[in-house]
Amino acid sequence: MAQLKRLSQSLKVALFGLLVSSFIVNAEAHHSRANFDIDSIIELSGTVTIVRWRSPHVFWAIDVTNEQGEIESWTIEGHSISGLMGNGWQEDSVKVGDHVDVLVNPNRNPDRKFGLLDYFEHDDGRIFYSFRPPEGVEPLRRNDDQMIAPSSDFSGTWTRMSGENAAQSLRAALVGGFSAPTELALTPIAEEQVANFDMNNDPYLDCVPLAVPRIITWPYAHRWTRSPNQILIEKEQSPQVRVIHFDQDVPPEGYVSTELGFSAGRILDDGSLIITSNNFAPTPWGIVRGLDSSSEKQVIEEYKLADDGLTVSYSFTVSDSVYLTEPLITEGRYRKIADHEFTNVPCDIETSRQHLQFE
Repeated sequence: MAQLKRLSQSLKVALFGLLVSSFIVNAEAHHSRANFDIDSIIELSGTVTIVRWRSPHVFWAIDVTNEQGEIESWTIEGHSISGLMGNGWQEDSVKVGDHVDVLVNPNRNPDRKFGLLDYFEHDDGRIFYSFRPPEGVEPLRRNDDQMIAPSSDFSGTWTRMSGENAAQSLRAALVGGFSAPTELALTPIAEEQVANFDMNNDPYLDCVPLAVPRIITWPYAHRWTRSPNQILIEKEQSPQVRVIHFDQDVPPEGYVSTELGFSAGRILDDGSLIITSNNFAPTPWGIVRGLDSSSEKQVIEEYKLADDGLTVSYSFTVSDSVYLTEPLITEGRYRKIADHEFTNVPCDIETSRQHLQFE
């Protein structure tokens, strides 16, 4: 195998088609990968020199000998830790000192040795994919067998579903959905903020916790635990725990406002769950990407459990008189997945912002 070569057009198309056909629909980047050419695939061969097994995304560095016999250091970006582990990885699957062949989408600027990982292949033939599981490894998001127990009360582990096909989902996850929210009904204050939109100002790049409602649609798995007086919602790759109270509608004495707000829940006669959240702390980008939220924000969520207990449809309405002249309504669905131990490696600021050095 040549140590660095650009694959033929037909092979690139075939490989890209394989990737998107197996791509886990829920995957989503915490930053845009528009700097990668996802229609081009190159093959590298070299030795791993750095492994950053950190959140929110894992990075590696490998030394590659180019056609002139010179050593080039390439940086490779992969999936999140939870995404990799769901695809059969362990922390030591690719170690410093390993010789590997690597398939990546390269940076659009050929002078920047930065690639988006498809897979690593060891000399002994073992392959570790970034955004798809290898043969024989079932992705955690599957629910089409008897291993997934249905839910009768919203309890269980869930992940967000996408209505897009695999190819659309891949492109949306990697390079889409990162523009200013100009389609919303904005106040003058919000219009000024949106006019100055810069994706690299996302507080999440500084490991600031996500607010409600952004955390509702974040792609990582979430576990709902039901008890008589509350529901606890834990999110993978997040230290936050939402508490939905059934026994009180207003915050207790001494309550301190946060980005999650205070949430009160009730079950309707048809079994739907309604959650009303108020008393938020003002939060940067607390409504959507590019739009802050104020203490006036209110979020009303509605969840409906399917008859088979394996999916949940949801909608949420966001109002905030400081930033929105009309409420924002969003709909979606969750799919029940296998219960598993959550990976909650703390967000690392250096790793979260590492991609910026290549832009």
